[in-house]
Amino acid sequence: MSAGILRLIIVVSVISAILLIGMVIFGFWMFDFALVRKEQMDFDAGDDILPHMDVIRFRSREAQNKIQSMPHEEVYIKSYDDLLLHATFVQSAFFSRKVVIAVHGYNSFGMFDMSSVVPFFRGMGYNVIIVDDRAHGKSEGRFIGFGWLDRLDVLNWCRYAIQRFGKDCEILLHGVSMGAATVLMTCGESCLPEQVKGVIADCPFAGAYEEFGYIMRSNYRVPGRPLLYFASMVCKLRAGYTFGQASTIRAVRNIRIPVLFIHGDKDTFVPPYMTRKMYKSCRSRQKYLYICPGATHCYSAFQDMDTYVSHLTDFVYNIHHPLE
Repeated sequence: MSAGILRLIIVVSVISAILLIGMVIFGFWMFDFALVRKEQMDFDAGDDILPHMDVIRFRSREAQNKIQSMPHEEVYIKSYDDLLLHATFVQSAFFSRKVVIAVHGYNSFGMFDMSSVVPFFRGMGYNVIIVDDRAHGKSEGRFIGFGWLDRLDVLNWCRYAIQRFGKDCEILLHGVSMGAATVLMTCGESCLPEQVKGVIADCPFAGAYEEFGYIMRSNYRVPGRPLLYFASMVCKLRAGYTFGQASTIRAVRNIRIPVLFIHGDKDTFVPPYMTRKMYKSCRSRQKYLYICPGATHCYSAFQDMDTYVSHLTDFVYNIHHPLE
């Protein structure tokens, strides 16, 4: 072997080793940045992480104040891995065995994201369980489940509702953003309780690979997939799941109960094509799609509240009048 070829092999080997080390470092950095619990954001202090955050903040504060005058209580359950999980239970306006389990988005908490839907559902005769996901709000946990670990927690909340209201209760799942992905993943499980009658998914992502890859391409102009493989391996080592497992679009192929998909057409955080793709892949005989004109991420309810409520009302009616 000539000296020139040997030098070339050494240079290529060194460069490959540097790239490999860099990707491993990126994997650990990304996991720590995206999936390790953060201090809860002070949304009232002006953490404008989304467009129109000022409106969302105002409406949420207004809704939370209203809930304080409603019959409500703090409830806790244990997760499959022994974490203490928190939710706020808001009683229906009249006696009912119908329950909504409401699941918030990434790096938020239940009362901030989901309190605004409580008056609607109470008026429709639903009790509301406003969940704090693991590693969020008042729930324990160090690692964010990105929907995959959380799906098992939502199944436990379903069991809590069945235990509290009886086997003849009716459960509706409603999630926003990561919470929307969570409830879809939940409904893709073969062990989904028969009491779960429908699911509402507002601006869900199609999966961890898809969402992280989109953010890396759109925000940082770098190809996501090669780097994300290393972050996924770190996630498996530390949190117990891979990005490939956290696939919402795979879950919707197993859903048979009614589904309402909602997305804003101006969403640049989770692009609406992900919801359109999942709508097409969903095998439910009762699936509905509402794309809200002009709405950004998590903003469809505030962009056009009347139309949003109209779609919710129609959906609630339809799940109690299944197709013949």
